[in-house]
Amino acid sequence: MMKKVKLTIGDKWLIGILLVVSLSGIALSILLFPRQANTLAEIRVDNKLIKTITLRPGYQEEMRIGGETEYAIIQVQDGKIRIRQDDSPRQIGVQTGWISKPPQQVVNLPYHIVIHLVSNETLDVDDIVR
Repeated sequence: MMKKVKLTIGDKWLIGILLVVSLSGIALSILLFPRQANTLAEIRVDNKLIKTITLRPGYQEEMRIGGETEYAIIQVQDGKIRIRQDDSPRQIGVQTGWISKPPQQVVNLPYHIVIHLVSNETLDVDDIVR
């Protein structure tokens, strides 16, 4: 026959304190370290995906698309992206500047370059027509 184990008041207090500490640790980790949304930059040329880059703080990269003429230099820095330089006549892609929040995009029409930002978090936009 098994003996019944009785919990003392000290045991109950210890269990209660352990529950409060563990639950507060979980709550603090959720509040202090929220899930980071991944923002990706999709670089397309002639509607073909050339490269996907995760935008994050501290990350830097430069890439050149094209040849000696008809080129664009794309710069990624600290969670944002832009076309830094190109040799198109009107420089519209360069003048767009930095983008960092989906669904922003940079378009270079003469060379068919599109940089589009996508994310796994919900957007404040009701609908996007493509």
